[in-house]
Amino acid sequence: MGPKTAACVLLFSLDRPFFPVDTHVHRVAKRLGLVPARADAVATQASFQESVADDEMYPLHMNLIRHGREVCTAERPRCSECVLRDLCPRIGVTSSR
Repeated sequence: MGPKTAACVLLFSLDRPFFPVDTHVHRVAKRLGLVPARADAVATQASFQESVADDEMYPLHMNLIRHGREVCTAERPRCSECVLRDLCPRIGVTSSR
């Protein structure tokens, strides 16, 4: 069992404060500068695990997944529609955004 699977079981099945990091969470965290650009998913999970309050882990995890699936997508992020665009260091990086 990998770290993401373990964190999912702990958060969703056992209601424990763990922060799973999937591809969407990892991508959004890196794009927003919440973790270093070279951070891997394990480092991202450790960072969120240390910095997010226990009662905020579930809602933040779910919101980051939704944001990564619907707005901050891998290939064509919809930056003009992003509610976080004023905080995002990636806005203005390319003219297509």
